[in-house]
Amino acid sequence: MVIATKFGFDLFGGGRASGLDSRPETIRSSVDDSLKRLRTDYIDLLYQHRVDPDVPIEDVAGTVKELIEQGGAIPRSRSSLPSRSSRSASSPSAPSARASSPE
Repeated sequence: MVIATKFGFDLFGGGRASGLDSRPETIRSSVDDSLKRLRTDYIDLLYQHRVDPDVPIEDVAGTVKELIEQGGAIPRSRSSLPSRSSRSASSPSAPSARASSPE
């Protein structure tokens, strides 16, 4: 079984007109909430629902990297990531948002 979930969408109407919310604190909260709802201590596949134009992709990648290092999430992908953002997030100066499976 593979556990997958998404982050980056404001489910609670935090006042952002776009409905997108990929701020670091929202990513952490979304992952924590997903872990509780799914009754697990890890996520195999973590997706950014949509790129949030108000949050630099490097901030998103850095937050995801922290989650990987803490052991709660092993993200491997994003849905709807423009190639420009992908290059930015994977540049040598940006933290990597990819991790290999801990096997």
